[in-house]
Amino acid sequence: MVNKRDSNDPRQLSLFGEIPSSSNPSIATFPEFDQALNNLIKLSDLGAFIEINIQGFEKSYTLNLSESIIPKDFLKIPKNYSPITVQLFSHELRNDLKKLTYEIKAFFTPRNSFKTPFGYFLFRSDFSNWKLFLSSKKDEINEFLNKELSGGIYGKYFLEHFTRGYEFIDSLSDITAPWEFRKKLLLKDIQECRKQMRKDNTTLSALKHTELDFPFSLMVFKTMHIPMVLHQYQSQLQIHSRFKTIHLEYLIDRDINTIEDIRKLADSL
Repeated sequence: MVNKRDSNDPRQLSLFGEIPSSSNPSIATFPEFDQALNNLIKLSDLGAFIEINIQGFEKSYTLNLSESIIPKDFLKIPKNYSPITVQLFSHELRNDLKKLTYEIKAFFTPRNSFKTPFGYFLFRSDFSNWKLFLSSKKDEINEFLNKELSGGIYGKYFLEHFTRGYEFIDSLSDITAPWEFRKKLLLKDIQECRKQMRKDNTTLSALKHTELDFPFSLMVFKTMHIPMVLHQYQSQLQIHSRFKTIHLEYLIDRDINTIEDIRKLADSL
């Protein structure tokens, strides 16, 4: 048996990565191994630790002209200047989306689980219920997005989102700046500029502040990470759950027989 845990050893069971390895006891004898394995089996009979990952709903950019590559004499920065952060969606729509994501975690109640520092411990009897619930919530969110944002509505949100930054630059540009501002911003022009930037692997420092269309190029660069069409936005949404295993070394000196024993184990990790 090994006396020191090696986190890179493929023979080890996966562990909560956020827990320092120095805090782990080590399995040194066969009786300890048998005890730990028996506890793991009992724990698995009662349920499993589960981690929820919900990402991709919030889309925004921050525009700080005082820290960009723009020469100071091209701008009229007031004393009370502050950067702007622009959200893709309206406050109301963002709240509706948050409610839908909160409802996912609302599945977990004292009847079927308990909260842990790294997620939830879900009782085995509710594994299938959780799978069905999560699938139905994903469908519900997609139906909501299709209802609220299809038919070009998402594109309008994106264009408004882009325009706020563009107009912000315009409002602060000085007469010394050589820029010309477009009277009308079009999605197709933004898309074409994006494609060219991706092809050229454009960086922020590569943008030329002396070019007439620099403000437009800067905004295209700043919003590059935000999808321009609804189905691309939906494809970036992540609503995942994964069951997590616990390393045997955490189960050496314990007796796992009840949910309360697992609760104490989780509190000690």
